[in-house]
Amino acid sequence: MKNIPFIIKIAFKPFLIIFLLISVSLIGFSRAFSEIGNLNEERGKAAKNENILKTKLDTLSTNQENVLTNVNYASSFLPGENPALLLLYQLRVSAVGNGLAITNFKVGSETKDANGLMKVSLSLEIAGPLEQIINFANSIKTISPNVWIDDTELSFTGETLRASINVVSYWAPFPTKIPALTEPITSIDVAEKEILSKISTYSQPFFVSLTPMAPYENLNPFGE
Repeated sequence: MKNIPFIIKIAFKPFLIIFLLISVSLIGFSRAFSEIGNLNEERGKAAKNENILKTKLDTLSTNQENVLTNVNYASSFLPGENPALLLLYQLRVSAVGNGLAITNFKVGSETKDANGLMKVSLSLEIAGPLEQIINFANSIKTISPNVWIDDTELSFTGETLRASINVVSYWAPFPTKIPALTEPITSIDVAEKEILSKISTYSQPFFVSLTPMAPYENLNPFGE
């Protein structure tokens, strides 16, 4: 330091201060630009989410009248739980409509098919004229929940035709998680609209689910 000129010694401190100020300014500008970039990115995401929500609102507003109806048709055709009780009701109604009576009604155990859908098998017997039994079998194809005839055996008892019918119905648990609010909405395509239009013509069950009643006291348990 003894050989350093006096003027340089005097100018060293101001230059050091200027250097430090420039360094701090550069760091501050760098952080500021980074924050501005983050804010612009967040603003872009917010604008995108806003457009998605507007699209959802427009879609739901346009189809408000049909949404609930379509959901009812879809959930009736492919229920979220075992539809054996619904099937029993539907099959009895169809049998009565064709002048037949169901006997030996049996419900199988729940199993899962190769596609991951749950299925339940049912067997029943009906007796009556051939034409009425055919009409009953055809009506099975147009009821909800979905029913597929798996096997049929016919036998004659005197002049009466007896039919043993095995049917299968499919169901799948409803989703437990709903899509994120900011996830784009997907409108149903033409094929899906045709499916909804078709199942809307199917015979709907009188009830979709049973709600248990609250327990109550029977004031006259012996009916006297």
